[in-house]
Amino acid sequence: MNEFEKEIIQSAMKDVETLKDMMEKKMTGEKVELPIRLPREKNHSLNMILYGAPGTGKTYSTAEYAMAIIEDRDVRKNYTAEERAELMKSYKQCVKDGRIVFTTFHQNYGYEDFIQGLRPDNAGGSMVFKPIDGVFKKIADKAMSDDDNAYVIIIDEINRANISKVFGELITLIEDDKRWGEANEISVTLPYGGEFAVPNNLYIIGTMNSADKSISLIDTALRRRFEFVEVAPDESLVANDTLRTVLHKLNAGLRKELESTDLLIGHSYFIGKDEIELCKIMNRNIIPLLYEYYYDDSKKVRNQVVEVLDGLDYEVEDTVVSRITVKEKS
Repeated sequence: MNEFEKEIIQSAMKDVETLKDMMEKKMTGEKVELPIRLPREKNHSLNMILYGAPGTGKTYSTAEYAMAIIEDRDVRKNYTAEERAELMKSYKQCVKDGRIVFTTFHQNYGYEDFIQGLRPDNAGGSMVFKPIDGVFKKIADKAMSDDDNAYVIIIDEINRANISKVFGELITLIEDDKRWGEANEISVTLPYGGEFAVPNNLYIIGTMNSADKSISLIDTALRRRFEFVEVAPDESLVANDTLRTVLHKLNAGLRKELESTDLLIGHSYFIGKDEIELCKIMNRNIIPLLYEYYYDDSKKVRNQVVEVLDGLDYEVEDTVVSRITVKEKS
């Protein structure tokens, strides 16, 4: 047996001992005592999802919702540029202090990333696997040790992962009355040992693109544990009259044709823009979305764009080999 083979065997034996120790702790009921907590008065929903069509400012809005929770105040809708800058300054400080955490779900996001999982560690000179806390458990533990302050985890694109698989035990633990400190508080023993509970001062804010996946497709057990807040297109935020009219016509046509509020166009595509940029906005942002909404039905897309441009100094340009585009009239 060479040195390399010996090292592999030694590493495997250490892993077995680590897992054995974890299981013994789990079987004997050894656990860390969680602190005693009292029920907490809450002015905001503990679990909420901001949902809406593309470009409505869902992710943009999470900073305001998070700071409203942190500062224990009502949510504000409109900010001046200076007020937004001050808000983001406070937000970034809370992120730095660990009171706000931002993460994005994706198809490969798992329980091990969110709660706890085994990770390789060769700090001692040989490879062993140790349980490492995920992003949610880290902020939950921090919130558990600080009863005086609120904590927020923001989960962007929450519907892009297998939510039930990622949340695991949290399906039960995040319920309002089962949070640690509430009347029906519950704790669980995690797979690799250790008692865990979700404190009543930790808030979850998710965002969801309603055009990407309908709310109805989210697991029913999880859906009933969240409050859903719609972030709808807001024409009043578009300063330019022409662009505001274009946005209004686009969404009026989509509502009529598709009979859905999920498949609309958000205001963020037009905010801070001038009419001179209309061709660029339509060709690079809006028309690709319309093709997606209408399942590549060029006739329907063309009809809608023609209707939107009616009365303006722009027209549709047809090409043989590609999608339609918008150009200024000659």
